[in-house]
Amino acid sequence: MARIASRVSQLNGEGALAVYSRAKELERQGRSIIHLELGEPDFHPAAPVVDALRGAVAAGRDRYCSTRGVPALREAIADYLKRTRRVDARAEQVIVAPGCKMALSLAMMALVEPGDEVLFPDPGFPIYPSFTRGLGATAVPYGLEEKNKFQPGVEEIARKISPHSSVLIFNSPNNPTGTVFSDAVLEKIAALARKHDLWVIADEIYAPHCVRRGVQIHPVAYRHGGAHRDH
Repeated sequence: MARIASRVSQLNGEGALAVYSRAKELERQGRSIIHLELGEPDFHPAAPVVDALRGAVAAGRDRYCSTRGVPALREAIADYLKRTRRVDARAEQVIVAPGCKMALSLAMMALVEPGDEVLFPDPGFPIYPSFTRGLGATAVPYGLEEKNKFQPGVEEIARKISPHSSVLIFNSPNNPTGTVFSDAVLEKIAALARKHDLWVIADEIYAPHCVRRGVQIHPVAYRHGGAHRDH
């Protein structure tokens, strides 16, 4: 009998999505539901966005584009990284993905081998350990604890790095704690990554929405040349 690949059993979904599906079922039954499970805006796209989309479709811009993303968009993203992250990225180094999960899966498939170890924040996005296991690697959590104001314990991370460690994932501002990792912590994470030759996946999806004293915060983990790693 034909079997499904064993790696599928290592993947798990998100509890929030399961709750959302159940909530939608209750809505179809006429129940009034207040949704707290997903981070979905309670408003629709602004009129200029809708108009631009409508205009693009009317103009025939509904064909396949470059698999890396629309060139003009990649140029804009590279410029954004230079302005906000001080990362001298070029458009050819940018890939546009349809959502965070796809971006993470592409990055992890490129960097993680079976038998590797991947360090990830706990609590954190459940896809980090799920994808890791699906790739035949071991997910190694590092804690974000209240006693540390939900900052990563760099000493704990250092203890958990082994010869099999290949990738360190960090997420700041963090979901679900909301913590912005301090500059001191990020510098230490960067130092560990350089010392142990680790790739860093910096999940900064919430960074554009984080403002401190009127200044937008853009945390960068892999500093002092990490962005230019070339192998």
